[in-house]
Amino acid sequence: MVAAWLVGTEHRSPAESGEICVFEIDADAIGKTTVARTGVKAHHDPNLTTDMTEVILPFDASSPHTWTAIWGEGETVIGCEGHTLRRIAQAPDYPLFLMIDLFEIGPRGGSYPKTATIHRVRAWQ
Repeated sequence: MVAAWLVGTEHRSPAESGEICVFEIDADAIGKTTVARTGVKAHHDPNLTTDMTEVILPFDASSPHTWTAIWGEGETVIGCEGHTLRRIAQAPDYPLFLMIDLFEIGPRGGSYPKTATIHRVRAWQ
């Protein structure tokens, strides 16, 4: 699984732990279309409710694509290739870290090393 998410830094309070899951994509979910999980995870933030869902993307996610996360004023918008995938009526209101990781889930298999490429990250305020 490859995933990108923004998660609270918790440096001011353990409650500042909410997450914006931009995407989680399992290797077996990639083909002519791709299934991705996306949404908000509350973790220990009492002001958020976990709201995750699967979306079907009309492309093979193994090639480069542009993902977007915009949040603030009680709303989170997650998009891909200029299209809104989710509009969620909640948002963390504290500093977030951007995390990107490649996970091996289940028994070892396939060839090694496992890889994923991030072509570019851009942020603005």
